[in-house]
Amino acid sequence: MPHAVIVDDNLESSETLAILLEMEGYSTATAASLRDARQQIADHRPDVMVLDRALPDGQGMDFIVEALKGGPMTVVMLTGTSDPGDAAEAIRRGAAAYLVKPATIDQLKAVLDRAPLSA
Repeated sequence: MPHAVIVDDNLESSETLAILLEMEGYSTATAASLRDARQQIADHRPDVMVLDRALPDGQGMDFIVEALKGGPMTVVMLTGTSDPGDAAEAIRRGAAAYLVKPATIDQLKAVLDRAPLSA
């Protein structure tokens, strides 16, 4: 079963997304900060990380490269900031996609369907 970590300080958003991903066959974990995300990744390296841009202890954009150093993972930036420059920078740093909230589960699924996932 593929595993996803949702990194967002909006608890309601991350819990909703976790439920939707579980319905798509993922196991999930949530993290409300970069510190929490580091721990979740250390506990169970995810196949997918859905990452918010702004977190209480740093910027998700800066975390992309760090997260990818540990091995392959599909990183999806999911943010309220609609900025083409930000989107290009996220992709340059290794994100598979940059989605603007409120993104639909179909938009996210389109990205994940292209992602290599472990069984």
